[in-house]
Amino acid sequence: MGPSLDLMRDFCPKEYRDEYDAFAGSDVVAFMRAAYTSNPDSLWLRTAGHGDVDARLADMDRDGVAGEVIFHNSFNGEPMPFLDGGWPDPNNPELAAVGYQIYNRWLADFCSTAPERLIGLAHIPIWDVDAAVAEARWAADHGFRGINFPATRPGWKHYNDPVWEPLWDVAEAAGLVLTTHAGGGADPAANEVFATPLMLVEMGGTLNRRPIPRMVIGGVFERHPGLKLAMTEQPGIWVPAMLAEMDSAVLGSFGDRWTPLAKRPSEYFMNNVFVGASFIAPFEVADAVEHGYSANLFWGRDYPHPEGTWKFSESPDDTPMTHLSLRHAFAGAPETEFRALVGTNAVRIYGLDGDALHAIADTIGPSVEQLTTPLDAVPAPDGPEREGMGMFSFRMFGGWA
Repeated sequence: MGPSLDLMRDFCPKEYRDEYDAFAGSDVVAFMRAAYTSNPDSLWLRTAGHGDVDARLADMDRDGVAGEVIFHNSFNGEPMPFLDGGWPDPNNPELAAVGYQIYNRWLADFCSTAPERLIGLAHIPIWDVDAAVAEARWAADHGFRGINFPATRPGWKHYNDPVWEPLWDVAEAAGLVLTTHAGGGADPAANEVFATPLMLVEMGGTLNRRPIPRMVIGGVFERHPGLKLAMTEQPGIWVPAMLAEMDSAVLGSFGDRWTPLAKRPSEYFMNNVFVGASFIAPFEVADAVEHGYSANLFWGRDYPHPEGTWKFSESPDDTPMTHLSLRHAFAGAPETEFRALVGTNAVRIYGLDGDALHAIADTIGPSVEQLTTPLDAVPAPDGPEREGMGMFSFRMFGGWA
């Protein structure tokens, strides 16, 4: 989601309006917008769905998406209010927290148009535990099903620290899924020698997944069995290795500075940790089925990012790229797993209205038969089906190729 600052202005408290207008007119915001919109022909800029609910729902209908979880930042250059790139160490923590409140209140209003379809994630001021807990409570009272939950950075207290217990209490009681997006665990050192392959390996992988062992081995899920952690946009086959590594570390531990768990780490993972497998690949589907963790995965399209499965088209006769990507991933997969991975797992994890979503899916299509029909050939990156979009939507090897 990328609502404009103009759209969100009415949700800014009056006492902060002057600061809001100054931020909206600042050189920093102008630079951020220009950085994303330098090529106005970019297909991801040609939808109003970044902030317009009717356009968003129309894009969902065309792709056959009944409901979806929504993060901030849709590659259109519109920032979170009062956050100028200094997050997660904002230049002004007070204003940054107000910015999250403004966005959350706008998003709650946006999602209220179709609450069974639009699953907003509240952003919380994670740098202030008390303020984060208060905003999480507000989110639970206003229809949110989860919160944006960033991976820890250097200097933060890790998520096995007792300081976070009040947040776990609220999230567990309210059913708020802690939802982490790849790239949300950036180490400032990763930018010292910036290169996309390093960014993918670190920010999209190892650094981003730090909360899993900290929370599992730290006993968070033993104390809070109803708490859920969802790691989204996490491609690749890494789950079996992580489970074996955690189990091995605990079985081999001397335990002198650690409280033993009642169960193996892998058991907590299977009950409490889930993976948003955006633009999932066929070999990942096969591995999840073979190794028994398909109930922990749910598919995503990463709308409207250029690496995702959605592609703008003005022609109603074009086959949506999302359909092609799904066929690439799921052709030949057992129907039970297919239905779980593209729908019922997410319904269960986020506590959604499955009957309502099934009724919508029946209306907008496509059918199971359509989406499990093999492709004649994988669309080429420069071919007419993709036109430079879908960077990771037809992967054949590893997480990114």
